[in-house]
This record gives sequence, structure tokens and C-alpha cells, in this order.
Amino acid sequence: MFTDRPHLAYLGPCDPARPQPGRAPDEEADRLENTVLSAYLAHLEAEGHRVVRHRVVTAPELASTDLVDATTDELVMAWHRTHYLALIAALGVISDCARLFPRHRRALLLTTAPGTFVQDFLSYHKIIAIWPENGVFVRAEPEPEGSAP
Repeated sequence: MFTDRPHLAYLGPCDPARPQPGRAPDEEADRLENTVLSAYLAHLEAEGHRVVRHRVVTAPELASTDLVDATTDELVMAWHRTHYLALIAALGVISDCARLFPRHRRALLLTTAPGTFVQDFLSYHKIIAIWPENGVFVRAEPEPEGSAP
């Protein structure tokens, strides 16, 4: 049963990331997102973080975001595409889901290192960029308030 109010659906550690809302089926993107999500989940747990896997369900066809790092209060969503329209979609999805986590910071878990445009876009919108690089996860934190030109 679905209502017009978003709700959480809890997942097991091995449940896959969902297909992105509004995105045409893309097996490669889904595979890459699942891979980076599994690695990041293992990384967080190895560091002793308390992590909750979930989906924020807003309608039968829309399920989004992937986990909450309760240790750092971060809402995390795996995302493969980084072209402009994909970033707009990611911003909309994670911002909408953040309503259920008002004190949490938003983070996009990317499958590859983002370019300058992507980092600037995410920083402007106060979203943390996280990606794998040489066996570790790199983070680009948003610029503090008032530091932008």
C-alpha cells in the first residue's frame, strides 16, 4: 500500500541499489552503483560506523537514496551519471528524500572521480561528493557558507 507521504523501506546489507527514478533501464549503471555501494558500505562498517540501508519510497515507481550513515548523519545515494540533467535529477531526488532526515547532510556516492564542474555543482548545493580512488574513498566537502564568490 502506498500513500502520498514518503516512507522508509529498510533493506538488508546485500540488497541492490535501486534503479534511478525516471531513468531508462541501464544495467551497466545499476551494476556500477551496486558495486560502489557495496564497497562503501563495507568501508563504513570496517571503520565502525553504524549504517542503515534503506529506500525512501515516495510512490510505487520511485525509490531513492541508499543508506544513512548514522555515525556521521549523512544521507547517501549512489549515482553513476554526472552529466547536467543527471545531476539535476540527483539533486531533486536526494533533496526530496532529505525531508525525512532534516539534520542529515546529503552525499552523492559516485562511481568515478567527478570533474570540476560536478564538484562545483555539488558544492554549491551543499552535497558531499564521495568516490572510490586507488582502493580508498575520497570526499569533496561543500564549501562553507559565505566562501563562494
